[in-house]
Amino acid sequence: MTLATLLETLRPDLVQLATGDAQLAVAGVELLDGSALEPAAPQCLLLALGLDLSSAKAVGQALRLAAETSGALAVKCATGLPTEIIEQARAAGTTVVVVNPEIPWSRLYGLVSTLLATQPTTGEPATDPAGGDLFSLANSVASICGGAVAIMDTNQTIVAYSNLPGQPIDETRRVGILSRQVPDHALPHHLTDELWRSDSVKLIRRDGYHPRLAVVIRAGDTALGSLWATFPDEDAITDSEAVLATAAKLAALHLLTIRRHLDADQESRNAALHTALQHPGHADRALPLPASLLCLAETANPDHRPDHRPDHRAGLLRALGLLELDARSLGHEPTISMVKDRMYVLLEAAPRGSVTVSTLATHFHQRASRLLHTNLLIVRSEPIKDPDGLRQARDDLDRAISHLRDTGARPDSYAARDLHAEIVQQRLFHAVRSDPMLRTGFGNVINAHDLTHGTAYRATLLSYLRNFGDVRAAGAELTLHENTVRKRIRRAQELFGITLDKPTHRLLLELELGALAPDATYGGHEVAGQ
Repeated sequence: MTLATLLETLRPDLVQLATGDAQLAVAGVELLDGSALEPAAPQCLLLALGLDLSSAKAVGQALRLAAETSGALAVKCATGLPTEIIEQARAAGTTVVVVNPEIPWSRLYGLVSTLLATQPTTGEPATDPAGGDLFSLANSVASICGGAVAIMDTNQTIVAYSNLPGQPIDETRRVGILSRQVPDHALPHHLTDELWRSDSVKLIRRDGYHPRLAVVIRAGDTALGSLWATFPDEDAITDSEAVLATAAKLAALHLLTIRRHLDADQESRNAALHTALQHPGHADRALPLPASLLCLAETANPDHRPDHRPDHRAGLLRALGLLELDARSLGHEPTISMVKDRMYVLLEAAPRGSVTVSTLATHFHQRASRLLHTNLLIVRSEPIKDPDGLRQARDDLDRAISHLRDTGARPDSYAARDLHAEIVQQRLFHAVRSDPMLRTGFGNVINAHDLTHGTAYRATLLSYLRNFGDVRAAGAELTLHENTVRKRIRRAQELFGITLDKPTHRLLLELELGALAPDATYGGHEVAGQ
């Protein structure tokens, strides 16, 4: 496919040619991590994840890679490609396209890979081989193979089915056609890893039901749905695999058109969620509620390693693509927003399928760990009933993530309700940081002394207070002899004039020391975790 044909097929508000050859041949699409440029296949559209457009060196490397592989480079830019980059591209002989920053890379990757995979090899524009719609295609396939055909999207909604006379039917097909949804009792057989990880046609057997052949409708790594053919018995299945495999490729053209409309709705919901999370009181009532909010983040904060930020963002974008695939295949329609180093996903509390939010979160974490080698923390909220509750839920999930990071929690999926005490503690810390009237002033003095003299009074006092005055436990936590702990506590009381014999004083001091980062002071400096 030429680049011009590809851009013409995609919406102009998605991607546009900035400079170069519109007739360039495009044979594939690859995700190009800007922080780790690797050799790419020839004639690919290279999606430049994490590319810093302000770095002439990084841009130059990406442009050279695209030129050397006869490919085109896709970059995200909100206000048009800067003149200096256009000049660099022309000097390198590289074609560059500009992508709308609001479009996730995974979405563009899926659209381009689908278009390329379904493009006829003759180079002629794709046409509808079945006479107009998915129902015609289903009837055509059914007449050839002799089975009853049904086509589903990744939400397990039946978007088309054959209706020829005399077709085999069982309870699953009857209920599915009436409800236009895969019945709950059949979902486990529709969502098997054996089917969804394969590119080939699979035989599905269930006791008490007709046998079926099934194939996933996909292009590249993007699953668009599945195609099923029901037969009266296994003897009736003769040489149908090739027919169904071809039909799946043709169905992808139709499902891509449907997905474009869904993408427009998805983008609108994503923008509404982003607004609701950033600006309390401006939430869109059209968001799918009640729903649970998920927060996804790496175990380590990328702000502590600036050179790690591009890798981190690229990793989250890859996780986003996998999450969208898993969620849709399990009956959910995710609404997504990325803010700084965290990704937020809104999932309806009562999805179309039978898979709960908790099960989906656990399933996705296992898949992301295995396939993407990520170290993700996932925390999910209780169901949120109204838009105004989204910002509070986000704040609580952020606090839970900060607590899990601070305590070195292992990568996993967590429920916010199981971290309620920790979230309340983080709220108290935030209140102490924000309101000088809630502070005694001892925290600043102690911390400033530590920073100036290289002492560790803050850590010692905090451990002592958290362990209810148990010097043995504090010593074990700090790897100090208990006599050393006692000596430091006495010296701290002498130096700073603090008293530890009153419960109220101990509580206030513990909150103040806990809220204060060891390398910062209240006031004009940023406090870590705030």
